[in-house]
Amino acid sequence: CMDKTLFADKIVHPDIPLSKELKKQKDEEYLILIGDSEIGGTHFLKESFEELINWLNGKTGNAEQKAIAQKIQYIVLIGDVVSGHGIYPGQEFELEIQDLEEQYNELARYLKQFPKHVDIIICPGNHDAGRIAEPQPPIHKKYAHALYDIPNVIMVSNPSLVNIGANETFSGFDVLLYHGYSIPYYCDAVPSIRNAGGQKATDRIMKFLLQRRHVAPTHGSNLYIPNDQEDPLVIDKIPDYFDCFDFCIKLTELSLCEFECYYHANAPIKNTMFFFELFNTFFCSAAFELRRNY
Repeated sequence: CMDKTLFADKIVHPDIPLSKELKKQKDEEYLILIGDSEIGGTHFLKESFEELINWLNGKTGNAEQKAIAQKIQYIVLIGDVVSGHGIYPGQEFELEIQDLEEQYNELARYLKQFPKHVDIIICPGNHDAGRIAEPQPPIHKKYAHALYDIPNVIMVSNPSLVNIGANETFSGFDVLLYHGYSIPYYCDAVPSIRNAGGQKATDRIMKFLLQRRHVAPTHGSNLYIPNDQEDPLVIDKIPDYFDCFDFCIKLTELSLCEFECYYHANAPIKNTMFFFELFNTFFCSAAFELRRNY
């Protein structure tokens, strides 16, 4: 066009390219996702969390479940690990632990009971100590120093891209972690997602974000820190797994794809839903097997 004006008839959002490698590893390893535990609040499911600890230490479950527990290599706490304080009006009446530092001390007490060989990865959410605006830096050490003192705890930002399972012969899986502050916006604003069930249609939400290569592609969908040099919320590297939480619905209603997204080949994942059978609560957790060669 002579006047440099461009008219578009259609916008195409690219999917995961076929050239994206579907990584698989030889060893059988498992990863656990825990979201919105909100320790310190009246909604924290203490009995379920303690049952999780017992299972990880081989004290509960059937033979198959105990065998899987021994193969857990990673545990990811993906935001809102404590209830926080002053997050919303009247929250003080829903807290069993009022002091924020004591909430993290209580979390640390639980995490110290996890098996020592398991790497525990923690990213913040909107209830955690620190700024709400994204990208969120790791949880503030001033309040969560007890977590930083645990040797097998790794503190990361929100969002973050972490690599797990790497060894001398395998490059590992790239896992995109995002707590999900923007998700409620798209549950309401996108008709196809809203009509499919809103927050229950989490596979559609995550696919929507992946196709746009951004965890919050709409102005107003989240709080953010403007950066005139780069946008740290851009998904510039396609992950092998995309994990996010901040869903306040019963997880026994959800499907596996709502914990991970990989679109050009859906390899079978075994022994996944047992976790729901074992706990069957609102506790936001899932265990799944990392893809491997069968």
